[in-house]
Amino acid sequence: MSGLSAATNVSGMTVNLRRAKPDDIDELLTMDFRNFGVDILPKEAGLPDDLLDPDRFLVAMDGDQMVAAGGSYQVELTLPGFNTLPTSGVTWVSVLASHRRQGILRSLMSGLDEMATEFEEPVLGLTASEGPIYQRFGYGITTQRRVIEVDRRRTGIRPGLEPERVRLVEAEPHLDEIQAIFDRYRVTQVGEISRTEPLMREHNIRSKKPNYAAIHPDGYAVWSATPHWHAGHPAHEVWVTDLVAVTPEAHLALWNLLLSLDLVGPIKSYGAVALDDLLPSILTDQRALRTTDLNDGLWVKVLDAETSFAARSYRAEDRLVIGITEEPWVTGGDTPALSEKIVVSNDAVTRTDDQPDLIVSRSALGPMLLGTAPTLLADQGIVTADQADLTRADLFFGETRRAHCRTEF
Repeated sequence: MSGLSAATNVSGMTVNLRRAKPDDIDELLTMDFRNFGVDILPKEAGLPDDLLDPDRFLVAMDGDQMVAAGGSYQVELTLPGFNTLPTSGVTWVSVLASHRRQGILRSLMSGLDEMATEFEEPVLGLTASEGPIYQRFGYGITTQRRVIEVDRRRTGIRPGLEPERVRLVEAEPHLDEIQAIFDRYRVTQVGEISRTEPLMREHNIRSKKPNYAAIHPDGYAVWSATPHWHAGHPAHEVWVTDLVAVTPEAHLALWNLLLSLDLVGPIKSYGAVALDDLLPSILTDQRALRTTDLNDGLWVKVLDAETSFAARSYRAEDRLVIGITEEPWVTGGDTPALSEKIVVSNDAVTRTDDQPDLIVSRSALGPMLLGTAPTLLADQGIVTADQADLTRADLFFGETRRAHCRTEF
């Protein structure tokens, strides 16, 4: 594994990168909580004890001080055609402010690439705390995270629709049932990743706060509520942390329940409602649903292009040669040299010496893998091809429905 022996901090001490040990986890979490501005200690956050596997984490040490860390979860990513691909879910990446701009993050990200290869995970994915960090490392945006607000007082389910009943429960005792529904759902949604039991718990169970759930045989919703009484004019705020529906019937039933909650004003969600979600079509007043923000969601880096593109399906019969460059062109300078060329067809994906139809930055491979039309990536300057080949590639790689990832990690 590449190390940090050449990187020194301002005091001249050598910083070394190594695999984490079990005894490092408390210090790692404390450092990350500080860097991410969390105002409680890790032991008070209620994180699952087995959330982090030390063997999948790296730490950077300046003498006895941990100055950076990062690691991954072992997950699966759903591709077009609904095949799944082993994936490194990169997470908990941070560098102390005192040690930034010294090459530590770049060495850490390279180390995580090497670990992904070691674990035979051909792609890496992450959800970023800040937008401009990861494209230079070969990651591309594959999904978007939509922040929504529904004014419950203005709308409800359209007349004529007949929602089925759901069960109201506390979420935590029913995590096994919730997990089973999610596992059915995530293999039907391009862009979604699997959740281990600790990751499901961390995603849906907030320490020291009630976590309500509604369960349908084909879906579930989890939320918390903050009371706002407004001197006799209640408008409690509901935050939906997770809403998963395998069928339209489950989707209708769950939203009918949420829109029936008493004393509630705004219903908000960060990521549970996709850009092409059915929700507006079942409301009496679509304008009661507002998109209040739209952020990048899942970032994906393709390490092994042959394995990754062979695992998905395609919308048309074709054969396209992709030339891959290693550095995003947004960094400026001359067009980088090709690092590899692959030919992608319906039957196989192999290396080739043929002339490329498309020249693709590494950061464009992830979006293409999950169905983003190459023309959209060409507009960003990270795919180059003539218009005829772009038209072919759009039909070949593109997806009818958008990729979406509800999971933040």
